[in-house]
Amino acid sequence: MWHSKIESVRCSLRGPKDSKIINFAISHNVETLSLVTYHALPDFFFRNSCLKKLVVNSRCGNMTPHCNVSWTSLTDLCLSYSTLSDESFSNIVSGSPLLESLTLQSCSFGCLDLSESLRLRRLDIQVASYAPRVVHVVAPHIHYLRLRDFKSKCVLADVSSLMEANVDTIYYLPKFWVKQIELSKDPDDPSNDEYQVMLQMMLEKLQNVESLTVGLSFLQMLSIAEFRGVPLPTLKVKTLILKTTIVRSAVPGIAKLLQISPGLKKIIFHKTEDWNCVVDLVEKHVTRYIDRQDLKDLIFPTRSMFRVAKPDLLASFMELLLANTRTLEMLVVRLGSCLNRSNVAELTQVALTLSHKNKVSIVLK
Repeated sequence: MWHSKIESVRCSLRGPKDSKIINFAISHNVETLSLVTYHALPDFFFRNSCLKKLVVNSRCGNMTPHCNVSWTSLTDLCLSYSTLSDESFSNIVSGSPLLESLTLQSCSFGCLDLSESLRLRRLDIQVASYAPRVVHVVAPHIHYLRLRDFKSKCVLADVSSLMEANVDTIYYLPKFWVKQIELSKDPDDPSNDEYQVMLQMMLEKLQNVESLTVGLSFLQMLSIAEFRGVPLPTLKVKTLILKTTIVRSAVPGIAKLLQISPGLKKIIFHKTEDWNCVVDLVEKHVTRYIDRQDLKDLIFPTRSMFRVAKPDLLASFMELLLANTRTLEMLVVRLGSCLNRSNVAELTQVALTLSHKNKVSIVLK
């Protein structure tokens, strides 16, 4: 029997009887399917030759196929809130030979072995708090990695083709590291090295990326590492994107990151606005630790609540960026709503002065 083609379907499945919706979509050769499901999916769902993009939000947590997966046309897969055993994940991946992009949001998994996914180029992971303590990622063919909210035991076993990365730790990790150091009677206690080793291993695997994006929590981890004298590998980064705010706990980490990136050509500073009571609490812990070590960064605030960029603060921040680079060609400062009519002329003049002095193109946005 001939069926017309439907390009895209979005639906929510609350009971087994709703599986007929999936059957309807499949029978009409749908190419893009987005599901929110509260129960296990039927076997026929895992056998489809037309699907190209699939989004599954599994509210029941169960994403276990009980048959051999066959998604022969699938190129883009996004799974949320799914519990994936190594066997289930292997079944899904092996049944999707054309897969190019994989996104996992708040999923529980142990080992992501993507060594046989020869076409996979993008991997986006948000590690859930209930994931196993050790998460291994084997993805030798990917060119882009986005790793957000990762915890202390995320191991990048093989990302040898990686060209671009976007990484940040889960927001409370810097606080945990500081508390571990403060509670230890012996500063050289090996138990304090857990976060240090995580950071070192992460940067070692990112050594060859050309474009790197980092967030506030990752920069705070680097700040702690700097004052603990942790040796870090040299990076080959050409473009560095800082998604953070101008705050004291991040400044030493930014300086250190610039120092270990000697070939840097472009910096993009993107001021973020996501400041809340939890981030504020972490900031207080990290700043308290930093302030005991060195006083040179006291010019930078301990909190970032300003709505309008202050010229003297911005000048000091840009000077810090420029002082820690040698090959920089362009600095882009994205201030968003903090750049307005009341300060744009003065800030522009600051940028022009520093641009001429350092022979670096500076752009304010």
